[in-house]
Amino acid sequence: MAAEGSASEYIVHHLTNYQLDLHTWKIDPEANGFWVIHLDSMFFSVVLALIFLVMFRMAAGKATSGVPGKWQNFIEMCIEFVDSQVKDAYHHGARFVAPMALLVGFWVFFMNFMDMLPVDLLPKMATWVGVDHLRTVPSTDPNVAIGMSLTVFLIAFGYSFVAKGFGGVAGEFLFHPFGKWMLPVNFMLKCVEELAKPISLGLRLFGNMYAGEIIFILLATFTLNFSIGIGGTLGMLVQILLGTGWMIFHILIISLQAYIFMVLTVVYMAMAADHH
Repeated sequence: MAAEGSASEYIVHHLTNYQLDLHTWKIDPEANGFWVIHLDSMFFSVVLALIFLVMFRMAAGKATSGVPGKWQNFIEMCIEFVDSQVKDAYHHGARFVAPMALLVGFWVFFMNFMDMLPVDLLPKMATWVGVDHLRTVPSTDPNVAIGMSLTVFLIAFGYSFVAKGFGGVAGEFLFHPFGKWMLPVNFMLKCVEELAKPISLGLRLFGNMYAGEIIFILLATFTLNFSIGIGGTLGMLVQILLGTGWMIFHILIISLQAYIFMVLTVVYMAMAADHH
């Protein structure tokens, strides 16, 4: 696939989702609008979530109180790490916050980790079953990133009514920070504050992962003409070396973005439960 067409066509091809237009119920890579589903993003998101559930369910099923195995040790380390982060930021006792943080952190990490696969590997395999366009990193899709951040926001916003009651939430919107004489200003400031949470949370994840994806694609296009000119094997080796260098650095980015998303989720839950 890397040797087909120009570099611009190659880049556009890798940035095009396999999408379904719900108006016509046809696969249309050029469709846009609200009623368009990115099937590849949904597929990989669901598969990665199932992988997470199976991994931790198997570890829980084989857990022993005796000498733990390496896999149980690893899972326990992950759980203890997340639990310590939750205890540092959240002090209100809701038992679902730690499992929620565990799911969010690892799900985002698994999505980001798809960027470690070779650019052409899964898209080339998809052509064998008639799929012409395939994006394999769900977190580079703004629909997925914003969708996850909106879900976190709605959970936190809904939980604020449980923790504070309707009167407590209304008081924060109407009387904070300038008191009852500045109700319109208080309300507008609070709305901006709340809306900024899902937007910043989602765009941060999307922007960093999209930039990483672009660099991998550019590395592939950089060696495209080179490999055509002097031989595919040597060009492939150059691409592997360049990609490996960026991948070593990028593994820190994908881990950091998953950690930030998880921690901010916990922080937003803590803010929802805090009483002013």
